[in-house]
Amino acid sequence: MGSGRHAHSKSQERSGFSPVLLVGILVLAVAGVSWVALGPGLGGTGAADADDCPQYTPVVVSVVPAMELAATRAVSELSDEEACFPAEIRVESPAEVEDSFFNGGRPDLWIADTGARVQRLTSIGISTTTLVPSLAVTPVGLAGGPTSERPESWLQALETDRVVLGDPKVDSASALALVAPQLEGGQTKVDADRSEAALVTAAQSFGVRSAEGAAERASLDDISATYTRLIPATEQELLTRGAGVANLKILTPQTGAPRLTFPMVQAGTGSVDSGHVADRLAAWFASERGIAALGESGLRTPDGAPVEGRGMGEVALFQEPPPEKFDTVLGAWSVLTVPSSILAVYDASGSMDFPAGDGQTRVDLAVEAGLTALNVFPKHARIGVWAFSIDQGGPGQDWRELAPMRRLSETTKGMSHLQYLRQRTPVLKTITQGGTGLYDTTLAAYQKAVRAYDKSFFNAVILLSDGANDDPGSLSLEQLLKELEQAQDPDRPVRIIAVGISKDADMPALTKISRATRGQAYLAEDPRDILDVFAEALISR
Repeated sequence: MGSGRHAHSKSQERSGFSPVLLVGILVLAVAGVSWVALGPGLGGTGAADADDCPQYTPVVVSVVPAMELAATRAVSELSDEEACFPAEIRVESPAEVEDSFFNGGRPDLWIADTGARVQRLTSIGISTTTLVPSLAVTPVGLAGGPTSERPESWLQALETDRVVLGDPKVDSASALALVAPQLEGGQTKVDADRSEAALVTAAQSFGVRSAEGAAERASLDDISATYTRLIPATEQELLTRGAGVANLKILTPQTGAPRLTFPMVQAGTGSVDSGHVADRLAAWFASERGIAALGESGLRTPDGAPVEGRGMGEVALFQEPPPEKFDTVLGAWSVLTVPSSILAVYDASGSMDFPAGDGQTRVDLAVEAGLTALNVFPKHARIGVWAFSIDQGGPGQDWRELAPMRRLSETTKGMSHLQYLRQRTPVLKTITQGGTGLYDTTLAAYQKAVRAYDKSFFNAVILLSDGANDDPGSLSLEQLLKELEQAQDPDRPVRIIAVGISKDADMPALTKISRATRGQAYLAEDPRDILDVFAEALISR
């Protein structure tokens, strides 16, 4: 059953349901039925017994939880007016509906929460037709306690890591909170880069909570007098579930609010009955009865006009998220919530001392990027660091371990591994020397990562280099690619993510190396862009 399916009894009492209908719904709930049938046999002037409707074929109407009360009331009243009205309401999360299109049991009609989810199905070849672009609207805001601070923007809110998100595949308030930074006005390249970094932070923070068994979005009931975090919630939730929470404050950023629009969609080509049910539902929602029911459910009409005297008021409403942005964010989320196991391999050849602007060298910027990245990874990420140049590890060995591969929360030499990494990474600045021993190091690092593979992690080698291999005694590129192929284990997939630093980097070689392990190569043409490229590499993993 969809989450929150029967958690609105107070709202039902206020919405004008008949006692008979309420009893029927309660009986079905106790029986554990996964859908609510409101066609024949539930009373009313037009209702009929199933035996009186020999041609009765139910039209399954799947609705997101926010639309449950209004849709249930619609079908109830239409059943009262029309004998054998062939509609059944099934309350499901967006993820459950998407799954049904692949695994059977798909609905005939779907009242989704945003058109972006519908377009996700269309983009992968699932046939749908949007019959009504919007049956209702509800903005998505942030809720907190008396001591919570209102963020200036959605981007700032996510950057502070104070927003307690749920899984956006299930929870659309969380999904729109993640997309909101891209919908705020004045987006620049800097803002876009910050949005990506904030997404990494939010996703990996969720990954930590998920690993600890706390993946659910925080409840509005958790808000106390001292609560300082922020919970994404629709206005409809704030008006219903949040109505009795004494300490709740609405703290939506001044930039505005994303919104859910609740389109009605037909699956496939539809049928005569599904078309009839869709027409009747559309007309009912546009009628005075439908508008009243939306208001009683805490929903706005499709024009977005505020619910009088309640809710978030005259907040600026963002446009619906473009489907491609929505897909990109949810796709990145699915990847980034898996914790990372990374062996970071830094070039420590003499050329890393070359100037890189603003009085810094290439190695200065690489160290700065590495230390900044440590602030992004969650405590259960596993990180190790190597440095390489010709004979860096002694005669005949081009690599040197600066820090072993361990979880950031574990202990290394009497301190947390995170502290140890922060202490050891700057050592790179003091050991630059010689030529670039790229190929031998790459093979050794890859073999190490395969041996240390953990199925609970995304396993990768991040290879940063500013030059071409110039170790005369090393493997050739062709030999390296062959060795990488032989070292691969289908049960222990490890990817090499290569980052070329400056125009001096051997991008053709780095590209071949990364592709040999199904990884990717990136160029930070300006060494000052290392951190941005690093973030892009993680998001694209």
